[in-house]
Amino acid sequence: MKLFLIFLTALVFIALFGNKNKSSEYDDKLIEKVTLASQNIDADFTLNKNQAGTIKFNNDGKTLEESQIQSYIKREKSKESYSLIWFDSDKNSASMSAFGLDRKHHFVNSYLVGIRPFPVKNIWLPLYALSKVKKYELDSKQYYSPEMWQNSAQAMQLTRGDCEDHALALADWLISEGVDAKVVLGKYKKSGHAWVIAQHEGKTYLLEATDKRVSKSWNHYPLASLTVNYHPKYMFNRTSFWENTGTTMTTNYTDEKWVTRSTFHQTR
Repeated sequence: MKLFLIFLTALVFIALFGNKNKSSEYDDKLIEKVTLASQNIDADFTLNKNQAGTIKFNNDGKTLEESQIQSYIKREKSKESYSLIWFDSDKNSASMSAFGLDRKHHFVNSYLVGIRPFPVKNIWLPLYALSKVKKYELDSKQYYSPEMWQNSAQAMQLTRGDCEDHALALADWLISEGVDAKVVLGKYKKSGHAWVIAQHEGKTYLLEATDKRVSKSWNHYPLASLTVNYHPKYMFNRTSFWENTGTTMTTNYTDEKWVTRSTFHQTR
């Protein structure tokens, strides 16, 4: 009996610590791979000047260029406006611009610059990898600014960032893997927040890009329909901008209340 207990204890020890060592070794190799891949992202992707583009309003076909919004901000002395909503002729919230690391405004779509650090077989991997290589830190602490966006390439290379930086890196990588992913802007409970919505095999998942306790399985990710503390207002990918015309208490990211307000075209 005593020998049996010793044997059983040994098996438990191996199961617990052996798997832990394997997991740690896996994470170390993954961090090394992601870090190297991030450093090898084309330098042009990290330059904010290459995000220049034009939006086209869906209601009337009129366009708005990035140069126009920067001229407006300079003229109106709105430099302290770190994010701005741009309205179409029907007064709909049709697009949004945000303050970049170059301290200029760029359309939010342009922050998804098209990164693919490396191809993945398992599409849960970008979220898991991001949880290992990027730390959460407020812009006020890192940049001494209330709000400053990293584009997706910058977000992969820089080791610290806040919610939209995490969300941009994650969504862009997933889009490159063929996943229908979007960055969502709204509130988590009562605070402003950014997160990712992804369509996978007919289901809609909400991905919390700032979560550092991510599991190695897509099945562990919550369905959007169950995430009642997230209150979405806007949503965008590389080319389109959506406005939620219904209640922000919704957990539905695919119904008719989401209206496409504009399309984005990069001009670099």
